[in-house]
Amino acid sequence: MGCGGVLWFLLVLATGFGVFAGAVRPAVVSIGAVLTYDSVIGRVAKVAIEAAVADVNANASVLGGTRLNLVMRDANCNVFLGSAAALSVLEHDAIALIGPQSSAIAHMISSISGGLQIPLVSFAATDPTLSSSQFPLFVRMAHCDSYQMAAMADLIEYFGWRQVIAIYVDDDYGRNGIYYLDDELAENMSKMYKIALPVKATRNKIIDLLQKSKTLGPRVYVVHATPDSGLNIFSVAEQLHMMTDEYVWLTTDWLSTVLDTSQSAASNSISYLQGVVSFRQHIPRSNQKEAFVSRWGELQKEGLVSLNLSTYGFFAYDTVWATAYAINDFLNEYENITFSSNSYLQSIKGKMQLGMLKTFDGGNLLIKKLLLLNFTGLSGQIQFDGDKNLISRMYEIVNVRGSVTNRVGYWSNHSGLSISLPENLLIKRPKNLSLNQVLGRITWPGGKTETPRGWVVASNERPLRIAVPNRASYLEFVRVTNGGDMENVSGYCIDVFKEIIKLIPYEVPYKFVPIGNGQTNPNYDELVNMVVQHVVDAAIGDIAIVTSRSRNSDFTQPYICTGLVILAPIRSIKSSAWVFLRPFTVGMWCVTGAFFFVIGVVIWLLEHRVNSDFRGSPTRQCITMFSFSTPFQSQQEEILSTLGRFVMMVWLFLLMVITSSYTASLTSFLTVQQLSSPIKGIDSLIASNEPIGYQEGSFARSYLVDGLNVRPSRLVSLGSPEAYKEALERGPKNGGVAAIVDELPYVELFVAKTSGFGIIGQSFTRNGWGFAFPRDSPLAIDMSTAMLKLSENGELQRIHKKWFCNASCIVTSGINSEPSQLHFSSFWGLKVGAGFTGRITSLQSQSDTELIGFFEERLFRGMLSHVASKTMMAGMLSPLFVIWFLAGLGGAVGEIGDGTTEPGTVNVGALFTFNSTIGRAAMVGIELAIEDVNADSTILAGTRLNVIAQDTNCSGFVGTIEALQLMEKKVVAVVGPQSSGIGHVISHVVTELHVPLLSFAATDPTLSPLEHPYFIRTTHSDHFQMNAIADLVEHFGWREVTAIFVDDDYGRGGVIALGDALAEKRSRISYKAGFPPNAGPTAISDLLVRVNLMESRVFVVHVNPDTGMNVFSLAKNMGMMATGYVWIATDWLASTLDSVVQPDPSAMSLLQGAIVLRHHTPDSAPKRRFTARWNAMLRAGNASSGLNSYGLYAYDSLWAVARAIDRFLSAGNTINFSADPRLHEANGSTLHLSTLRIFDGGESLLRQLLLTNFTGLTGQIEFDSERNLIGPSYDILNIGGGPRLIGYWSNYSGLSVTAPEILHRQPPNGSTTRQQQLFGVVWPGETTAQPRGWVFPNDGKPLRIGVPNRASFREFVTNNSNSDDLGGFCIDVFNAAIKLLPYPVPCSFVLIGDGSKNPNYDEIVNMVARNELDAAVGDIAIVRNRIKIVDFTQPYTESGLVIVTRVRGSSSSAWAFLRPFTLEMWCATGAFFLLVGAAVWILEHRENPEFRGTPKQQIATMFWFSFSTMFFVHRENTVSTLGRFLLIVWLFVVLIINSSYTASLTSILTVQQLSSGITGLDSLLSTSDPIGYQEGKFARNYMIEELNIPESRLKPLNSPEEYAKALELGPKAGGVAAIVDEIPFVEILLSAYCQFRIVGPAFTKNGWGFAFQRDSPLAVDLSTAILTLSENGDLQRIHDKWLSRSECSSQDTDIEASRLSLSSFWGLFLLCGIVCLLALVGYIIKTCCQYSKFSSTEADKSEENVEVSTNQKDPKFGKLKSFKNLMHFVDTKEEEIDEVIKRRLSDKQQQQGACTSDDGPSMSHA
Repeated sequence: MGCGGVLWFLLVLATGFGVFAGAVRPAVVSIGAVLTYDSVIGRVAKVAIEAAVADVNANASVLGGTRLNLVMRDANCNVFLGSAAALSVLEHDAIALIGPQSSAIAHMISSISGGLQIPLVSFAATDPTLSSSQFPLFVRMAHCDSYQMAAMADLIEYFGWRQVIAIYVDDDYGRNGIYYLDDELAENMSKMYKIALPVKATRNKIIDLLQKSKTLGPRVYVVHATPDSGLNIFSVAEQLHMMTDEYVWLTTDWLSTVLDTSQSAASNSISYLQGVVSFRQHIPRSNQKEAFVSRWGELQKEGLVSLNLSTYGFFAYDTVWATAYAINDFLNEYENITFSSNSYLQSIKGKMQLGMLKTFDGGNLLIKKLLLLNFTGLSGQIQFDGDKNLISRMYEIVNVRGSVTNRVGYWSNHSGLSISLPENLLIKRPKNLSLNQVLGRITWPGGKTETPRGWVVASNERPLRIAVPNRASYLEFVRVTNGGDMENVSGYCIDVFKEIIKLIPYEVPYKFVPIGNGQTNPNYDELVNMVVQHVVDAAIGDIAIVTSRSRNSDFTQPYICTGLVILAPIRSIKSSAWVFLRPFTVGMWCVTGAFFFVIGVVIWLLEHRVNSDFRGSPTRQCITMFSFSTPFQSQQEEILSTLGRFVMMVWLFLLMVITSSYTASLTSFLTVQQLSSPIKGIDSLIASNEPIGYQEGSFARSYLVDGLNVRPSRLVSLGSPEAYKEALERGPKNGGVAAIVDELPYVELFVAKTSGFGIIGQSFTRNGWGFAFPRDSPLAIDMSTAMLKLSENGELQRIHKKWFCNASCIVTSGINSEPSQLHFSSFWGLKVGAGFTGRITSLQSQSDTELIGFFEERLFRGMLSHVASKTMMAGMLSPLFVIWFLAGLGGAVGEIGDGTTEPGTVNVGALFTFNSTIGRAAMVGIELAIEDVNADSTILAGTRLNVIAQDTNCSGFVGTIEALQLMEKKVVAVVGPQSSGIGHVISHVVTELHVPLLSFAATDPTLSPLEHPYFIRTTHSDHFQMNAIADLVEHFGWREVTAIFVDDDYGRGGVIALGDALAEKRSRISYKAGFPPNAGPTAISDLLVRVNLMESRVFVVHVNPDTGMNVFSLAKNMGMMATGYVWIATDWLASTLDSVVQPDPSAMSLLQGAIVLRHHTPDSAPKRRFTARWNAMLRAGNASSGLNSYGLYAYDSLWAVARAIDRFLSAGNTINFSADPRLHEANGSTLHLSTLRIFDGGESLLRQLLLTNFTGLTGQIEFDSERNLIGPSYDILNIGGGPRLIGYWSNYSGLSVTAPEILHRQPPNGSTTRQQQLFGVVWPGETTAQPRGWVFPNDGKPLRIGVPNRASFREFVTNNSNSDDLGGFCIDVFNAAIKLLPYPVPCSFVLIGDGSKNPNYDEIVNMVARNELDAAVGDIAIVRNRIKIVDFTQPYTESGLVIVTRVRGSSSSAWAFLRPFTLEMWCATGAFFLLVGAAVWILEHRENPEFRGTPKQQIATMFWFSFSTMFFVHRENTVSTLGRFLLIVWLFVVLIINSSYTASLTSILTVQQLSSGITGLDSLLSTSDPIGYQEGKFARNYMIEELNIPESRLKPLNSPEEYAKALELGPKAGGVAAIVDEIPFVEILLSAYCQFRIVGPAFTKNGWGFAFQRDSPLAVDLSTAILTLSENGDLQRIHDKWLSRSECSSQDTDIEASRLSLSSFWGLFLLCGIVCLLALVGYIIKTCCQYSKFSSTEADKSEENVEVSTNQKDPKFGKLKSFKNLMHFVDTKEEEIDEVIKRRLSDKQQQQGACTSDDGPSMSHA
């Protein structure tokens, strides 16, 4: 074709001029390269780039004959010089720029290349923030550090480390890489401490920072440095002995680059790098790679290359080829490379010829071709994803071992950690990635292969600082003496801590730090705050685990259970009027009364015929029922008959047993004190409106005020037990208190030592005491594990006994240590009955008046005995006056110059965007400041300030050019810019030229003096603003926020600071929604749609003022400004609103309900005058913007510069400039950059600026050591029709409703919740109800919650049909706690087990640890082996292992009365009764007529006398001296026997005896009987592993029914002797089966909690929620709902068991009845015999006369022919009958004698 020839000719012509015009393929294409030649990466990359260009030009197939022209410049490892080098390269019409290797230089060059539309392709700038959204023409040919940080986080998680220290260089590369690492670690629930090194850190600086790092707990270091300086860190670490087996050192790929590149560096440093683990970018094996490596080796042999090839050499080589391929594709399609003049650059006037730079017209097209590439290079597959990152992201993991680096594994973004090549896994992805997560053997520092623990809590150089409360009372818990040295701190809590420390598997050096003066108890909240603020490392003592404290610190598991209880005066149960009836049941009283009657009848029958005491009229004989007097041994009637005496002995023995049993039972009742107080519980106490006492320093006060809304005026602080007693005894009407609210251990100790007081009701909070540690302290977990070990091995109980049972082991229930005394009030009912009886009987008695008078007198006195007068002590508290004297000296001291000539004009630059919200206000502020400075004769002494303002046009490129242009004009200082992004760029320029830069609006916290020494911020850093937002989030109780921000330096820097601030509050950014700086409505809308899908409804908007309103406008349209949403805007919105001259109602409607922060500027007269002046300018049309805070800061910035220059000149300094020698290389350039000059006095002026101290419009202008303005503070506004002030924030006082400048004159606010106040907020949707802050996400993944599918005890966990319908105590507690979380937690319950038997709980916990479940909920005991692998919440119920066995009461046997004495004792006692009776008879019968008589009578007397002495009712007197001596001794013995019998029976009735003989753990272990346990629970493992019980003895049981059956059967019938189970299950069992009891105390102390994966924040948050449930009473209500039983009350059962029933004595009553029956039978037989003898004396008819005559003498003895006459015979005294019989027999004998006589008849004789 002819046209083709013409085109070729034109192309050749155009090539000669270096300009490609027309559709002609160029012969030469220029590309640039900027890198630091003399650097580890640069030396290799330079050779690789040159080799690649040569290879491309040698390959005709690549560019079709077009050659690449490489223009390379040295960046000199300097951002400013690198930018100058880039400008020099672009001067040569390069269409692409390769490099640089430095991310910081890349940031600045990206702005330049973007402004000129030149693609920048970097082979080593790995900073993740070099994003396509901010720099659309930037392409990265290496792996982005975001992936390397993901690999690092996976490696840290693989080894189980949860805390690391990141050491990084404080520039864009270091900061932003660590920022991404922090995010990755947060996803893995790990925490990072940051240590930033200056870019040019000295060795001394490194030493200082590493020494400080040793004071932190972690020993895992992540080093993210540059290859050129990173080895210095390890050199210092070796010097500081930090390369030992205690440490772990991980590095990013910079170290492998150093070791791979430089043989000399490797050999010199390898000794102190032993054990270091590093990453290396993985380059797959290929023939191309091997060929290039061989070629490189040849170059080394030829001496052309001194260094080895590193991965960046491969990437640099491939970058050239990628650029060539893209140019080729571009030329193939467009064939046209053209440049256009930049009108903006050409308009610039000055010595520099920046107008020579041209814009590449095809830049955007070339970048598209570059991103479409897909080829295989030396480094692997070259292909880009949508974010302009290489699709293949693979790293090798290498370990320095010996003299080489050993590869131990790989990481890739698709397969994670592995020992297989990532490219192989990419082809065949494993089914289970978790199983593939393995690495090879690693040798760690110190030569060990065992994985280091990764942290220490202290060292010998810096022992752990343990705060202990220096108490003034209750010193049993913590006692501090003699200054608090290790040996002088003791107490229960201290002993627990010391025993736990012994169980920690590593050394923990520590020292005690007493807190308090010992005169008053310290404030325990402040004690915990000292831990939070890192004043101390931990706090131990009697520290209650409560909600407010657990929010900010980590607590161990509790070592003692406690809770708030009410202490009040009490009185005993003996006050009951009818208490004397309680020992016997109704049946027992009835039977006893009946037997009294029966015995009386029997004795009367036996005695009335032979004993005159039982004779008389019928009325008298009825009254003579003497049996009722026998209990009191006061019977007056003498027993004469042998049978009567026998019955009497048996009856008196029965009475002895009955009275002893009555005494024993009543003693048992009086042992237990019953409360009787008008205060019945917390509700009645609150309603009483009476004073309440609390312990000084305790959390009880805050709980009563905040939790129960008790008025502070009702509360009385008490400091000691003595004060407790005095206040309670006085009572509320005499200056005392009605009750005291305190923690259970204190109250138990108090009532154990002080009588008359007791605990009212139950604990109304449930918590415990623990040790406090900083957040995420691993020592808290290890100490919890050791604490459980102490509980399981019984040591915890032994410590408790040591401190609380050494003086008095009394059950703390208010029992008096003195014996109970019975008062009149205990028996007034009985005495009233006696009085009533006396009143009735007084009708027959003349002594009625005396009896009643005596009774009433005693009754009156008895009542008066309860009235006591008390004297109220008067006292007066001295008022405490606190006076603060504030003194200050104001004004500046003028300095007198030395007479040197000062310049007439000093140039000061101003850089900002004129047409912007901030810029318009700043322009007016700067103009007014210059006007005022130049008008003030006291400043600058006639020298005028000349401000040269340059418009940055909101562009990094323009800002750079304007800064260069400004520097050309010899300015001594620059004010501005407002943009943080431009501030980063310009800071490098001013640093190079030594010109101070004062920014009034660049708030990015990463603009630090470490990187930018000439940068000074004259406003407040966003670091403080983000802390204010974090305090707001905490104040409202939210835990997650969504950050919406502009994705540039300003936005990212602020969000990084916000993340750090929230982390300190245990909150987090759940989603980071960044959008490009120039994003349009569509991009923002898409972003808001994604945001709205998330669970968080708290949005923090951190954007720039000029485009931020678009966010709210679009949110309003999407319905996101409605009820339920929370919007918090940083100060950009306040600046926008303040800048509006006329408020726009429509704009206000968009913002309704939003919370806005604004810089706080104190009110002052100068500020008011300035505001009036500004408003006047507005009215005159001389200002286009309202006054915002940045206008004030701009004004003060100019004044700060003026004052500093004044001092600078007054000190004799001159303003001179000199050439920059490092810009000489650019002299050959047509840009003339060498015209830029260094300000020679820059450093001196900088010092003067930092010494600034004056009061400006914004307040005090003074800088702290970190170059921040002092006193950062913010107004907090609420938008509702207009901005409304609702409070303030300052770093001094936190949130408040008082102006910060007022609070600054007062003591610090602290961190207590009550002081952090705000006025009411009207939220979006015009509601005052605080939004919850979260919703369940539309696409959220629910939490997998494992729940045991139990077969029994379903009160704890029950399911009706499926996992969605679960109930039970544990489930209700979990659901209630979840509702208290300030963020959503979607849950999905997963039932574990088939429901036929209980699942294995250890396996459930293991499933959580293996990530098969996210959590486990149920009756899960917190035990040692479980807490090692998972995190538990604080326990929600108390537990512990106890022994259950079958018991019986001592009253259950019919022969219980025999149990006090053994058989031998009974026999010996009976024998001694007989022996003593015989001895007394022998001594008395010859002298004492009462011991004489017939043998029968004497034997009866002997037995009667001896046995009657048992009851002290013997009637016979002893007259002999020996007899009386023997009787005295014997009566003393009888007294001892009776007392011992009563005492023994009392003991039997008080203590229940075990049928199995098991009394506790020791006796259970000593037997070989079977033991039952609940299947699936930890009791089995505990008994086998801890108690060494053979597994053959253990029998699994599943239900209460099986428990009961096994215990009933007993060990000999296939059952068990006892069951070992947890207290909650046992309580359920005992509520239904009253025949079982708990034996001994619990021998483990633990609780139930919810299990979560290690370091899950849910464990901490749910712990706080559980404590809240406990404190508000919901936990108790849930407990009562599920676990309150009334079937078998243990208290009622115990009382009934103590009462004596008929079944206890029926054997005794039977014995007595048999004796009575035998006596009656004997009596009847005797009577019958007597009657028969009486009848045989009757004669024939001849004898009837005699009988008649006899009957005439005694008519009572007529013929016994009627029943009446028989009764008369029975009623007749036996003595009379005997006399009649004798007389008859005598008469008969006389008659017989008369009949045989020869004299007259008998009749005449009579």
